[in-house]
Parts: sequence; C-alpha cells; structure tokens
Amino acid sequence: MKYRIILCAMLIVFCSDNHIIQRAAEDYFPLRAEYWWRYASENDTLYVEVEPADTILGIEYYPVSYNGVVSYLSKFDNGVVQYVRKVYNYAGNDHTVIEDFIIRLELPLIADNSYQYRLSDSIYVANQLIKAHYEVDGIIVDYAYDSDYGDVYEVNIIIIEALITPDTSIVDTSEVTEYYAPGLGMVRLIDGTSEYDLLEYNTP
Repeated sequence: MKYRIILCAMLIVFCSDNHIIQRAAEDYFPLRAEYWWRYASENDTLYVEVEPADTILGIEYYPVSYNGVVSYLSKFDNGVVQYVRKVYNYAGNDHTVIEDFIIRLELPLIADNSYQYRLSDSIYVANQLIKAHYEVDGIIVDYAYDSDYGDVYEVNIIIIEALITPDTSIVDTSEVTEYYAPGLGMVRLIDGTSEYDLLEYNTP
C-alpha cells in the first residue's frame, strides 16, 4: 500500500511538472467556420480557410481550403478525421471503392506517440477486381516551448494511397511535418522542400 501511494504521488508530481493534463485540455486544432490562417515560405504563400459545416455519411464536417484545394475535416474526441473517397474510372464513369472518414491527427497530442490507421476495400468493375488502400502513419515527435505560441507540438504524417487493378498499381506517398500551438492550430508546415510559417490568423 505504501509503495502504491508513493507511485501515485510521483505520477502527480511528474504530470504537474510536465503540464501533461493542461496540454491535453488545450485546443490544438480549432475548427470553426470563417477561421483562417495565412502562411509564407521563401517563395510562396499558403492560405487556409474553414468554410461552413456540411454533412456527409451522417457526420458533420468542415470543408477546409488549402489555397483552393479542399479537405473535408471533422473533430472527434480521439482525433481530427478526414473524409476519404477513392474512385476507379471505367468507361467514363466513377466507381467508388473507398468512402469513409479516417483519423489524420490523433488526439490528445502526446509526445512520442505514434499511430496508424488504414482503409482498404475492393469492388468488381466489368468483371475485374479493383482494390484501393488509404493509410495514415503519424508520430507526435515532441513538443517545445515557443515564446510566441507556448508549447508547440511537432507532428510527422505520412499518407499512402493505392489503387490496384489487374493491369496496374498506382501508389502515391506524401509526407508533411506540422507544428501545432494551443488555441491557434498549425503555426508551421514543412511540405517537401518548402517550409511555411504563420504570418496572420483569425481564430477569435
């Protein structure tokens, strides 16, 4: 019993010193209509804007525009999820192979936590088996205190998409590193060879 009390006391002190509970309670991904963020790299700018909510597959989501390229995002207790639809075009018609939501950013953010989520399915089109795969591999690398933003988390995300037919296999892999601050959302983005830093934002 004495050892259990000592262990609990050590955990309380550790969590208090590390502010784990405080960070877990913070909103690192504010997702509301009309919120926006503007970023700049050496040669380019990125404008991210949250549009009014809509519903698909019975789930309320927000279209989020990244310089006009829209992702459909929603926030659950255990993560920020993204709508995924993979189609196979045959004779001018799109056939849906995968349609679902998948966790893109696991919540709460916990340093050194890695996660993996997959969607896979298949259909027959013109007597041919068509397979699709969508995978998210993420790791919350660490967090560091920033004098402007507070405790900022670094998150590395790899996305693998595949469409497999009897004749071809098309596989696309993309990787980004995103930095999240409490109450603000993403404050830095490294995408390929470009690094974007937050210039201004509207998250009232």
